[in-house]
Amino acid sequence: MQFEERRETYTKIATLYYLADMSQDDIAEIFHISRFKVSRILKKCRNFRIIEFHINNEPDYYAKLELEIKDLLSIEQVMIVPSGVTLQESKVNVAKMAANYLEGKITNGLIIGLSWGSTIQLIHKYFDPHTPADDALFVQLSGNLCSSSITQEGYIDGNILVQKFAAKAQSGWSVFQVPYVVQNPALKELLYQEPPILKHVNLFNKLDMALIGVGSSNPDRSDPYLTGYLTMEESKKLADDGMGADICGTRLTSDGQIRETILTNRMISIDLMDLHKLSEVCAVGAGSEKALSLIAGCKGGFIKKVIIDEVCALSIMSRLGDLVTN
Repeated sequence: MQFEERRETYTKIATLYYLADMSQDDIAEIFHISRFKVSRILKKCRNFRIIEFHINNEPDYYAKLELEIKDLLSIEQVMIVPSGVTLQESKVNVAKMAANYLEGKITNGLIIGLSWGSTIQLIHKYFDPHTPADDALFVQLSGNLCSSSITQEGYIDGNILVQKFAAKAQSGWSVFQVPYVVQNPALKELLYQEPPILKHVNLFNKLDMALIGVGSSNPDRSDPYLTGYLTMEESKKLADDGMGADICGTRLTSDGQIRETILTNRMISIDLMDLHKLSEVCAVGAGSEKALSLIAGCKGGFIKKVIIDEVCALSIMSRLGDLVTN
């Protein structure tokens, strides 16, 4: 009998697993499919909202979790939002909180640095400043990634994203008209000699705040790999060598130290020491794969505030060995 991929069948499998307490092996035998396929279908059941989970937290659960993460990372502020059924829903929750945060910060004359990222892109969707900030300036912190989409999430490159934020705030903007990565460090040196590029880079020393995304610890999700500047082997080697954390293109050890890698002097982005001396640097992230970069960025003193989802928060605690004890 051929297995039919239908919602009704998915519902039966979910019922047997969650309500009848039947094992995935037993379900696989009933439907004549592999255990792997059962696992995959159960995941689809969450995505299709055939099943939904509700966890009854204590009223002050998130406030306590924020304090724990704040103490672990030794930073100024932690804002945690509930995780969604999917990673995309978690990103939306983070983006809404971050948009509200940015709306509360923006004023006339403020110079705001923005990095690229899928969550940063979502922030723009929910960013709705109440009054114009004519003299504010949005500054692109990293070069442009590529000439075509690298994600399935409606990709917008950094130069366009900065202009879109500025348009909503009725503010000025400055874009970084360079690639995010170059093959030869000599090319980076030549680009920095160009007057318009040098003028933009000099704005990094004048920033009042920065809102940034962070890199994934997953080698096949790193931007240099997705854009073709690194092979999968090279991307995995960075992670294996303890350099999986990524803040604005600079690779860090888990404790926030900058070390030389195959990407050194090839990434065109803000110098992390410019972030280090900036008092208002807020990083956003959702999901477990952002935990390593957030830890490294905070430990190195480059990130002062974070807006994250619950899964990311628990992943940070797990990585720091503090999950079970609390």
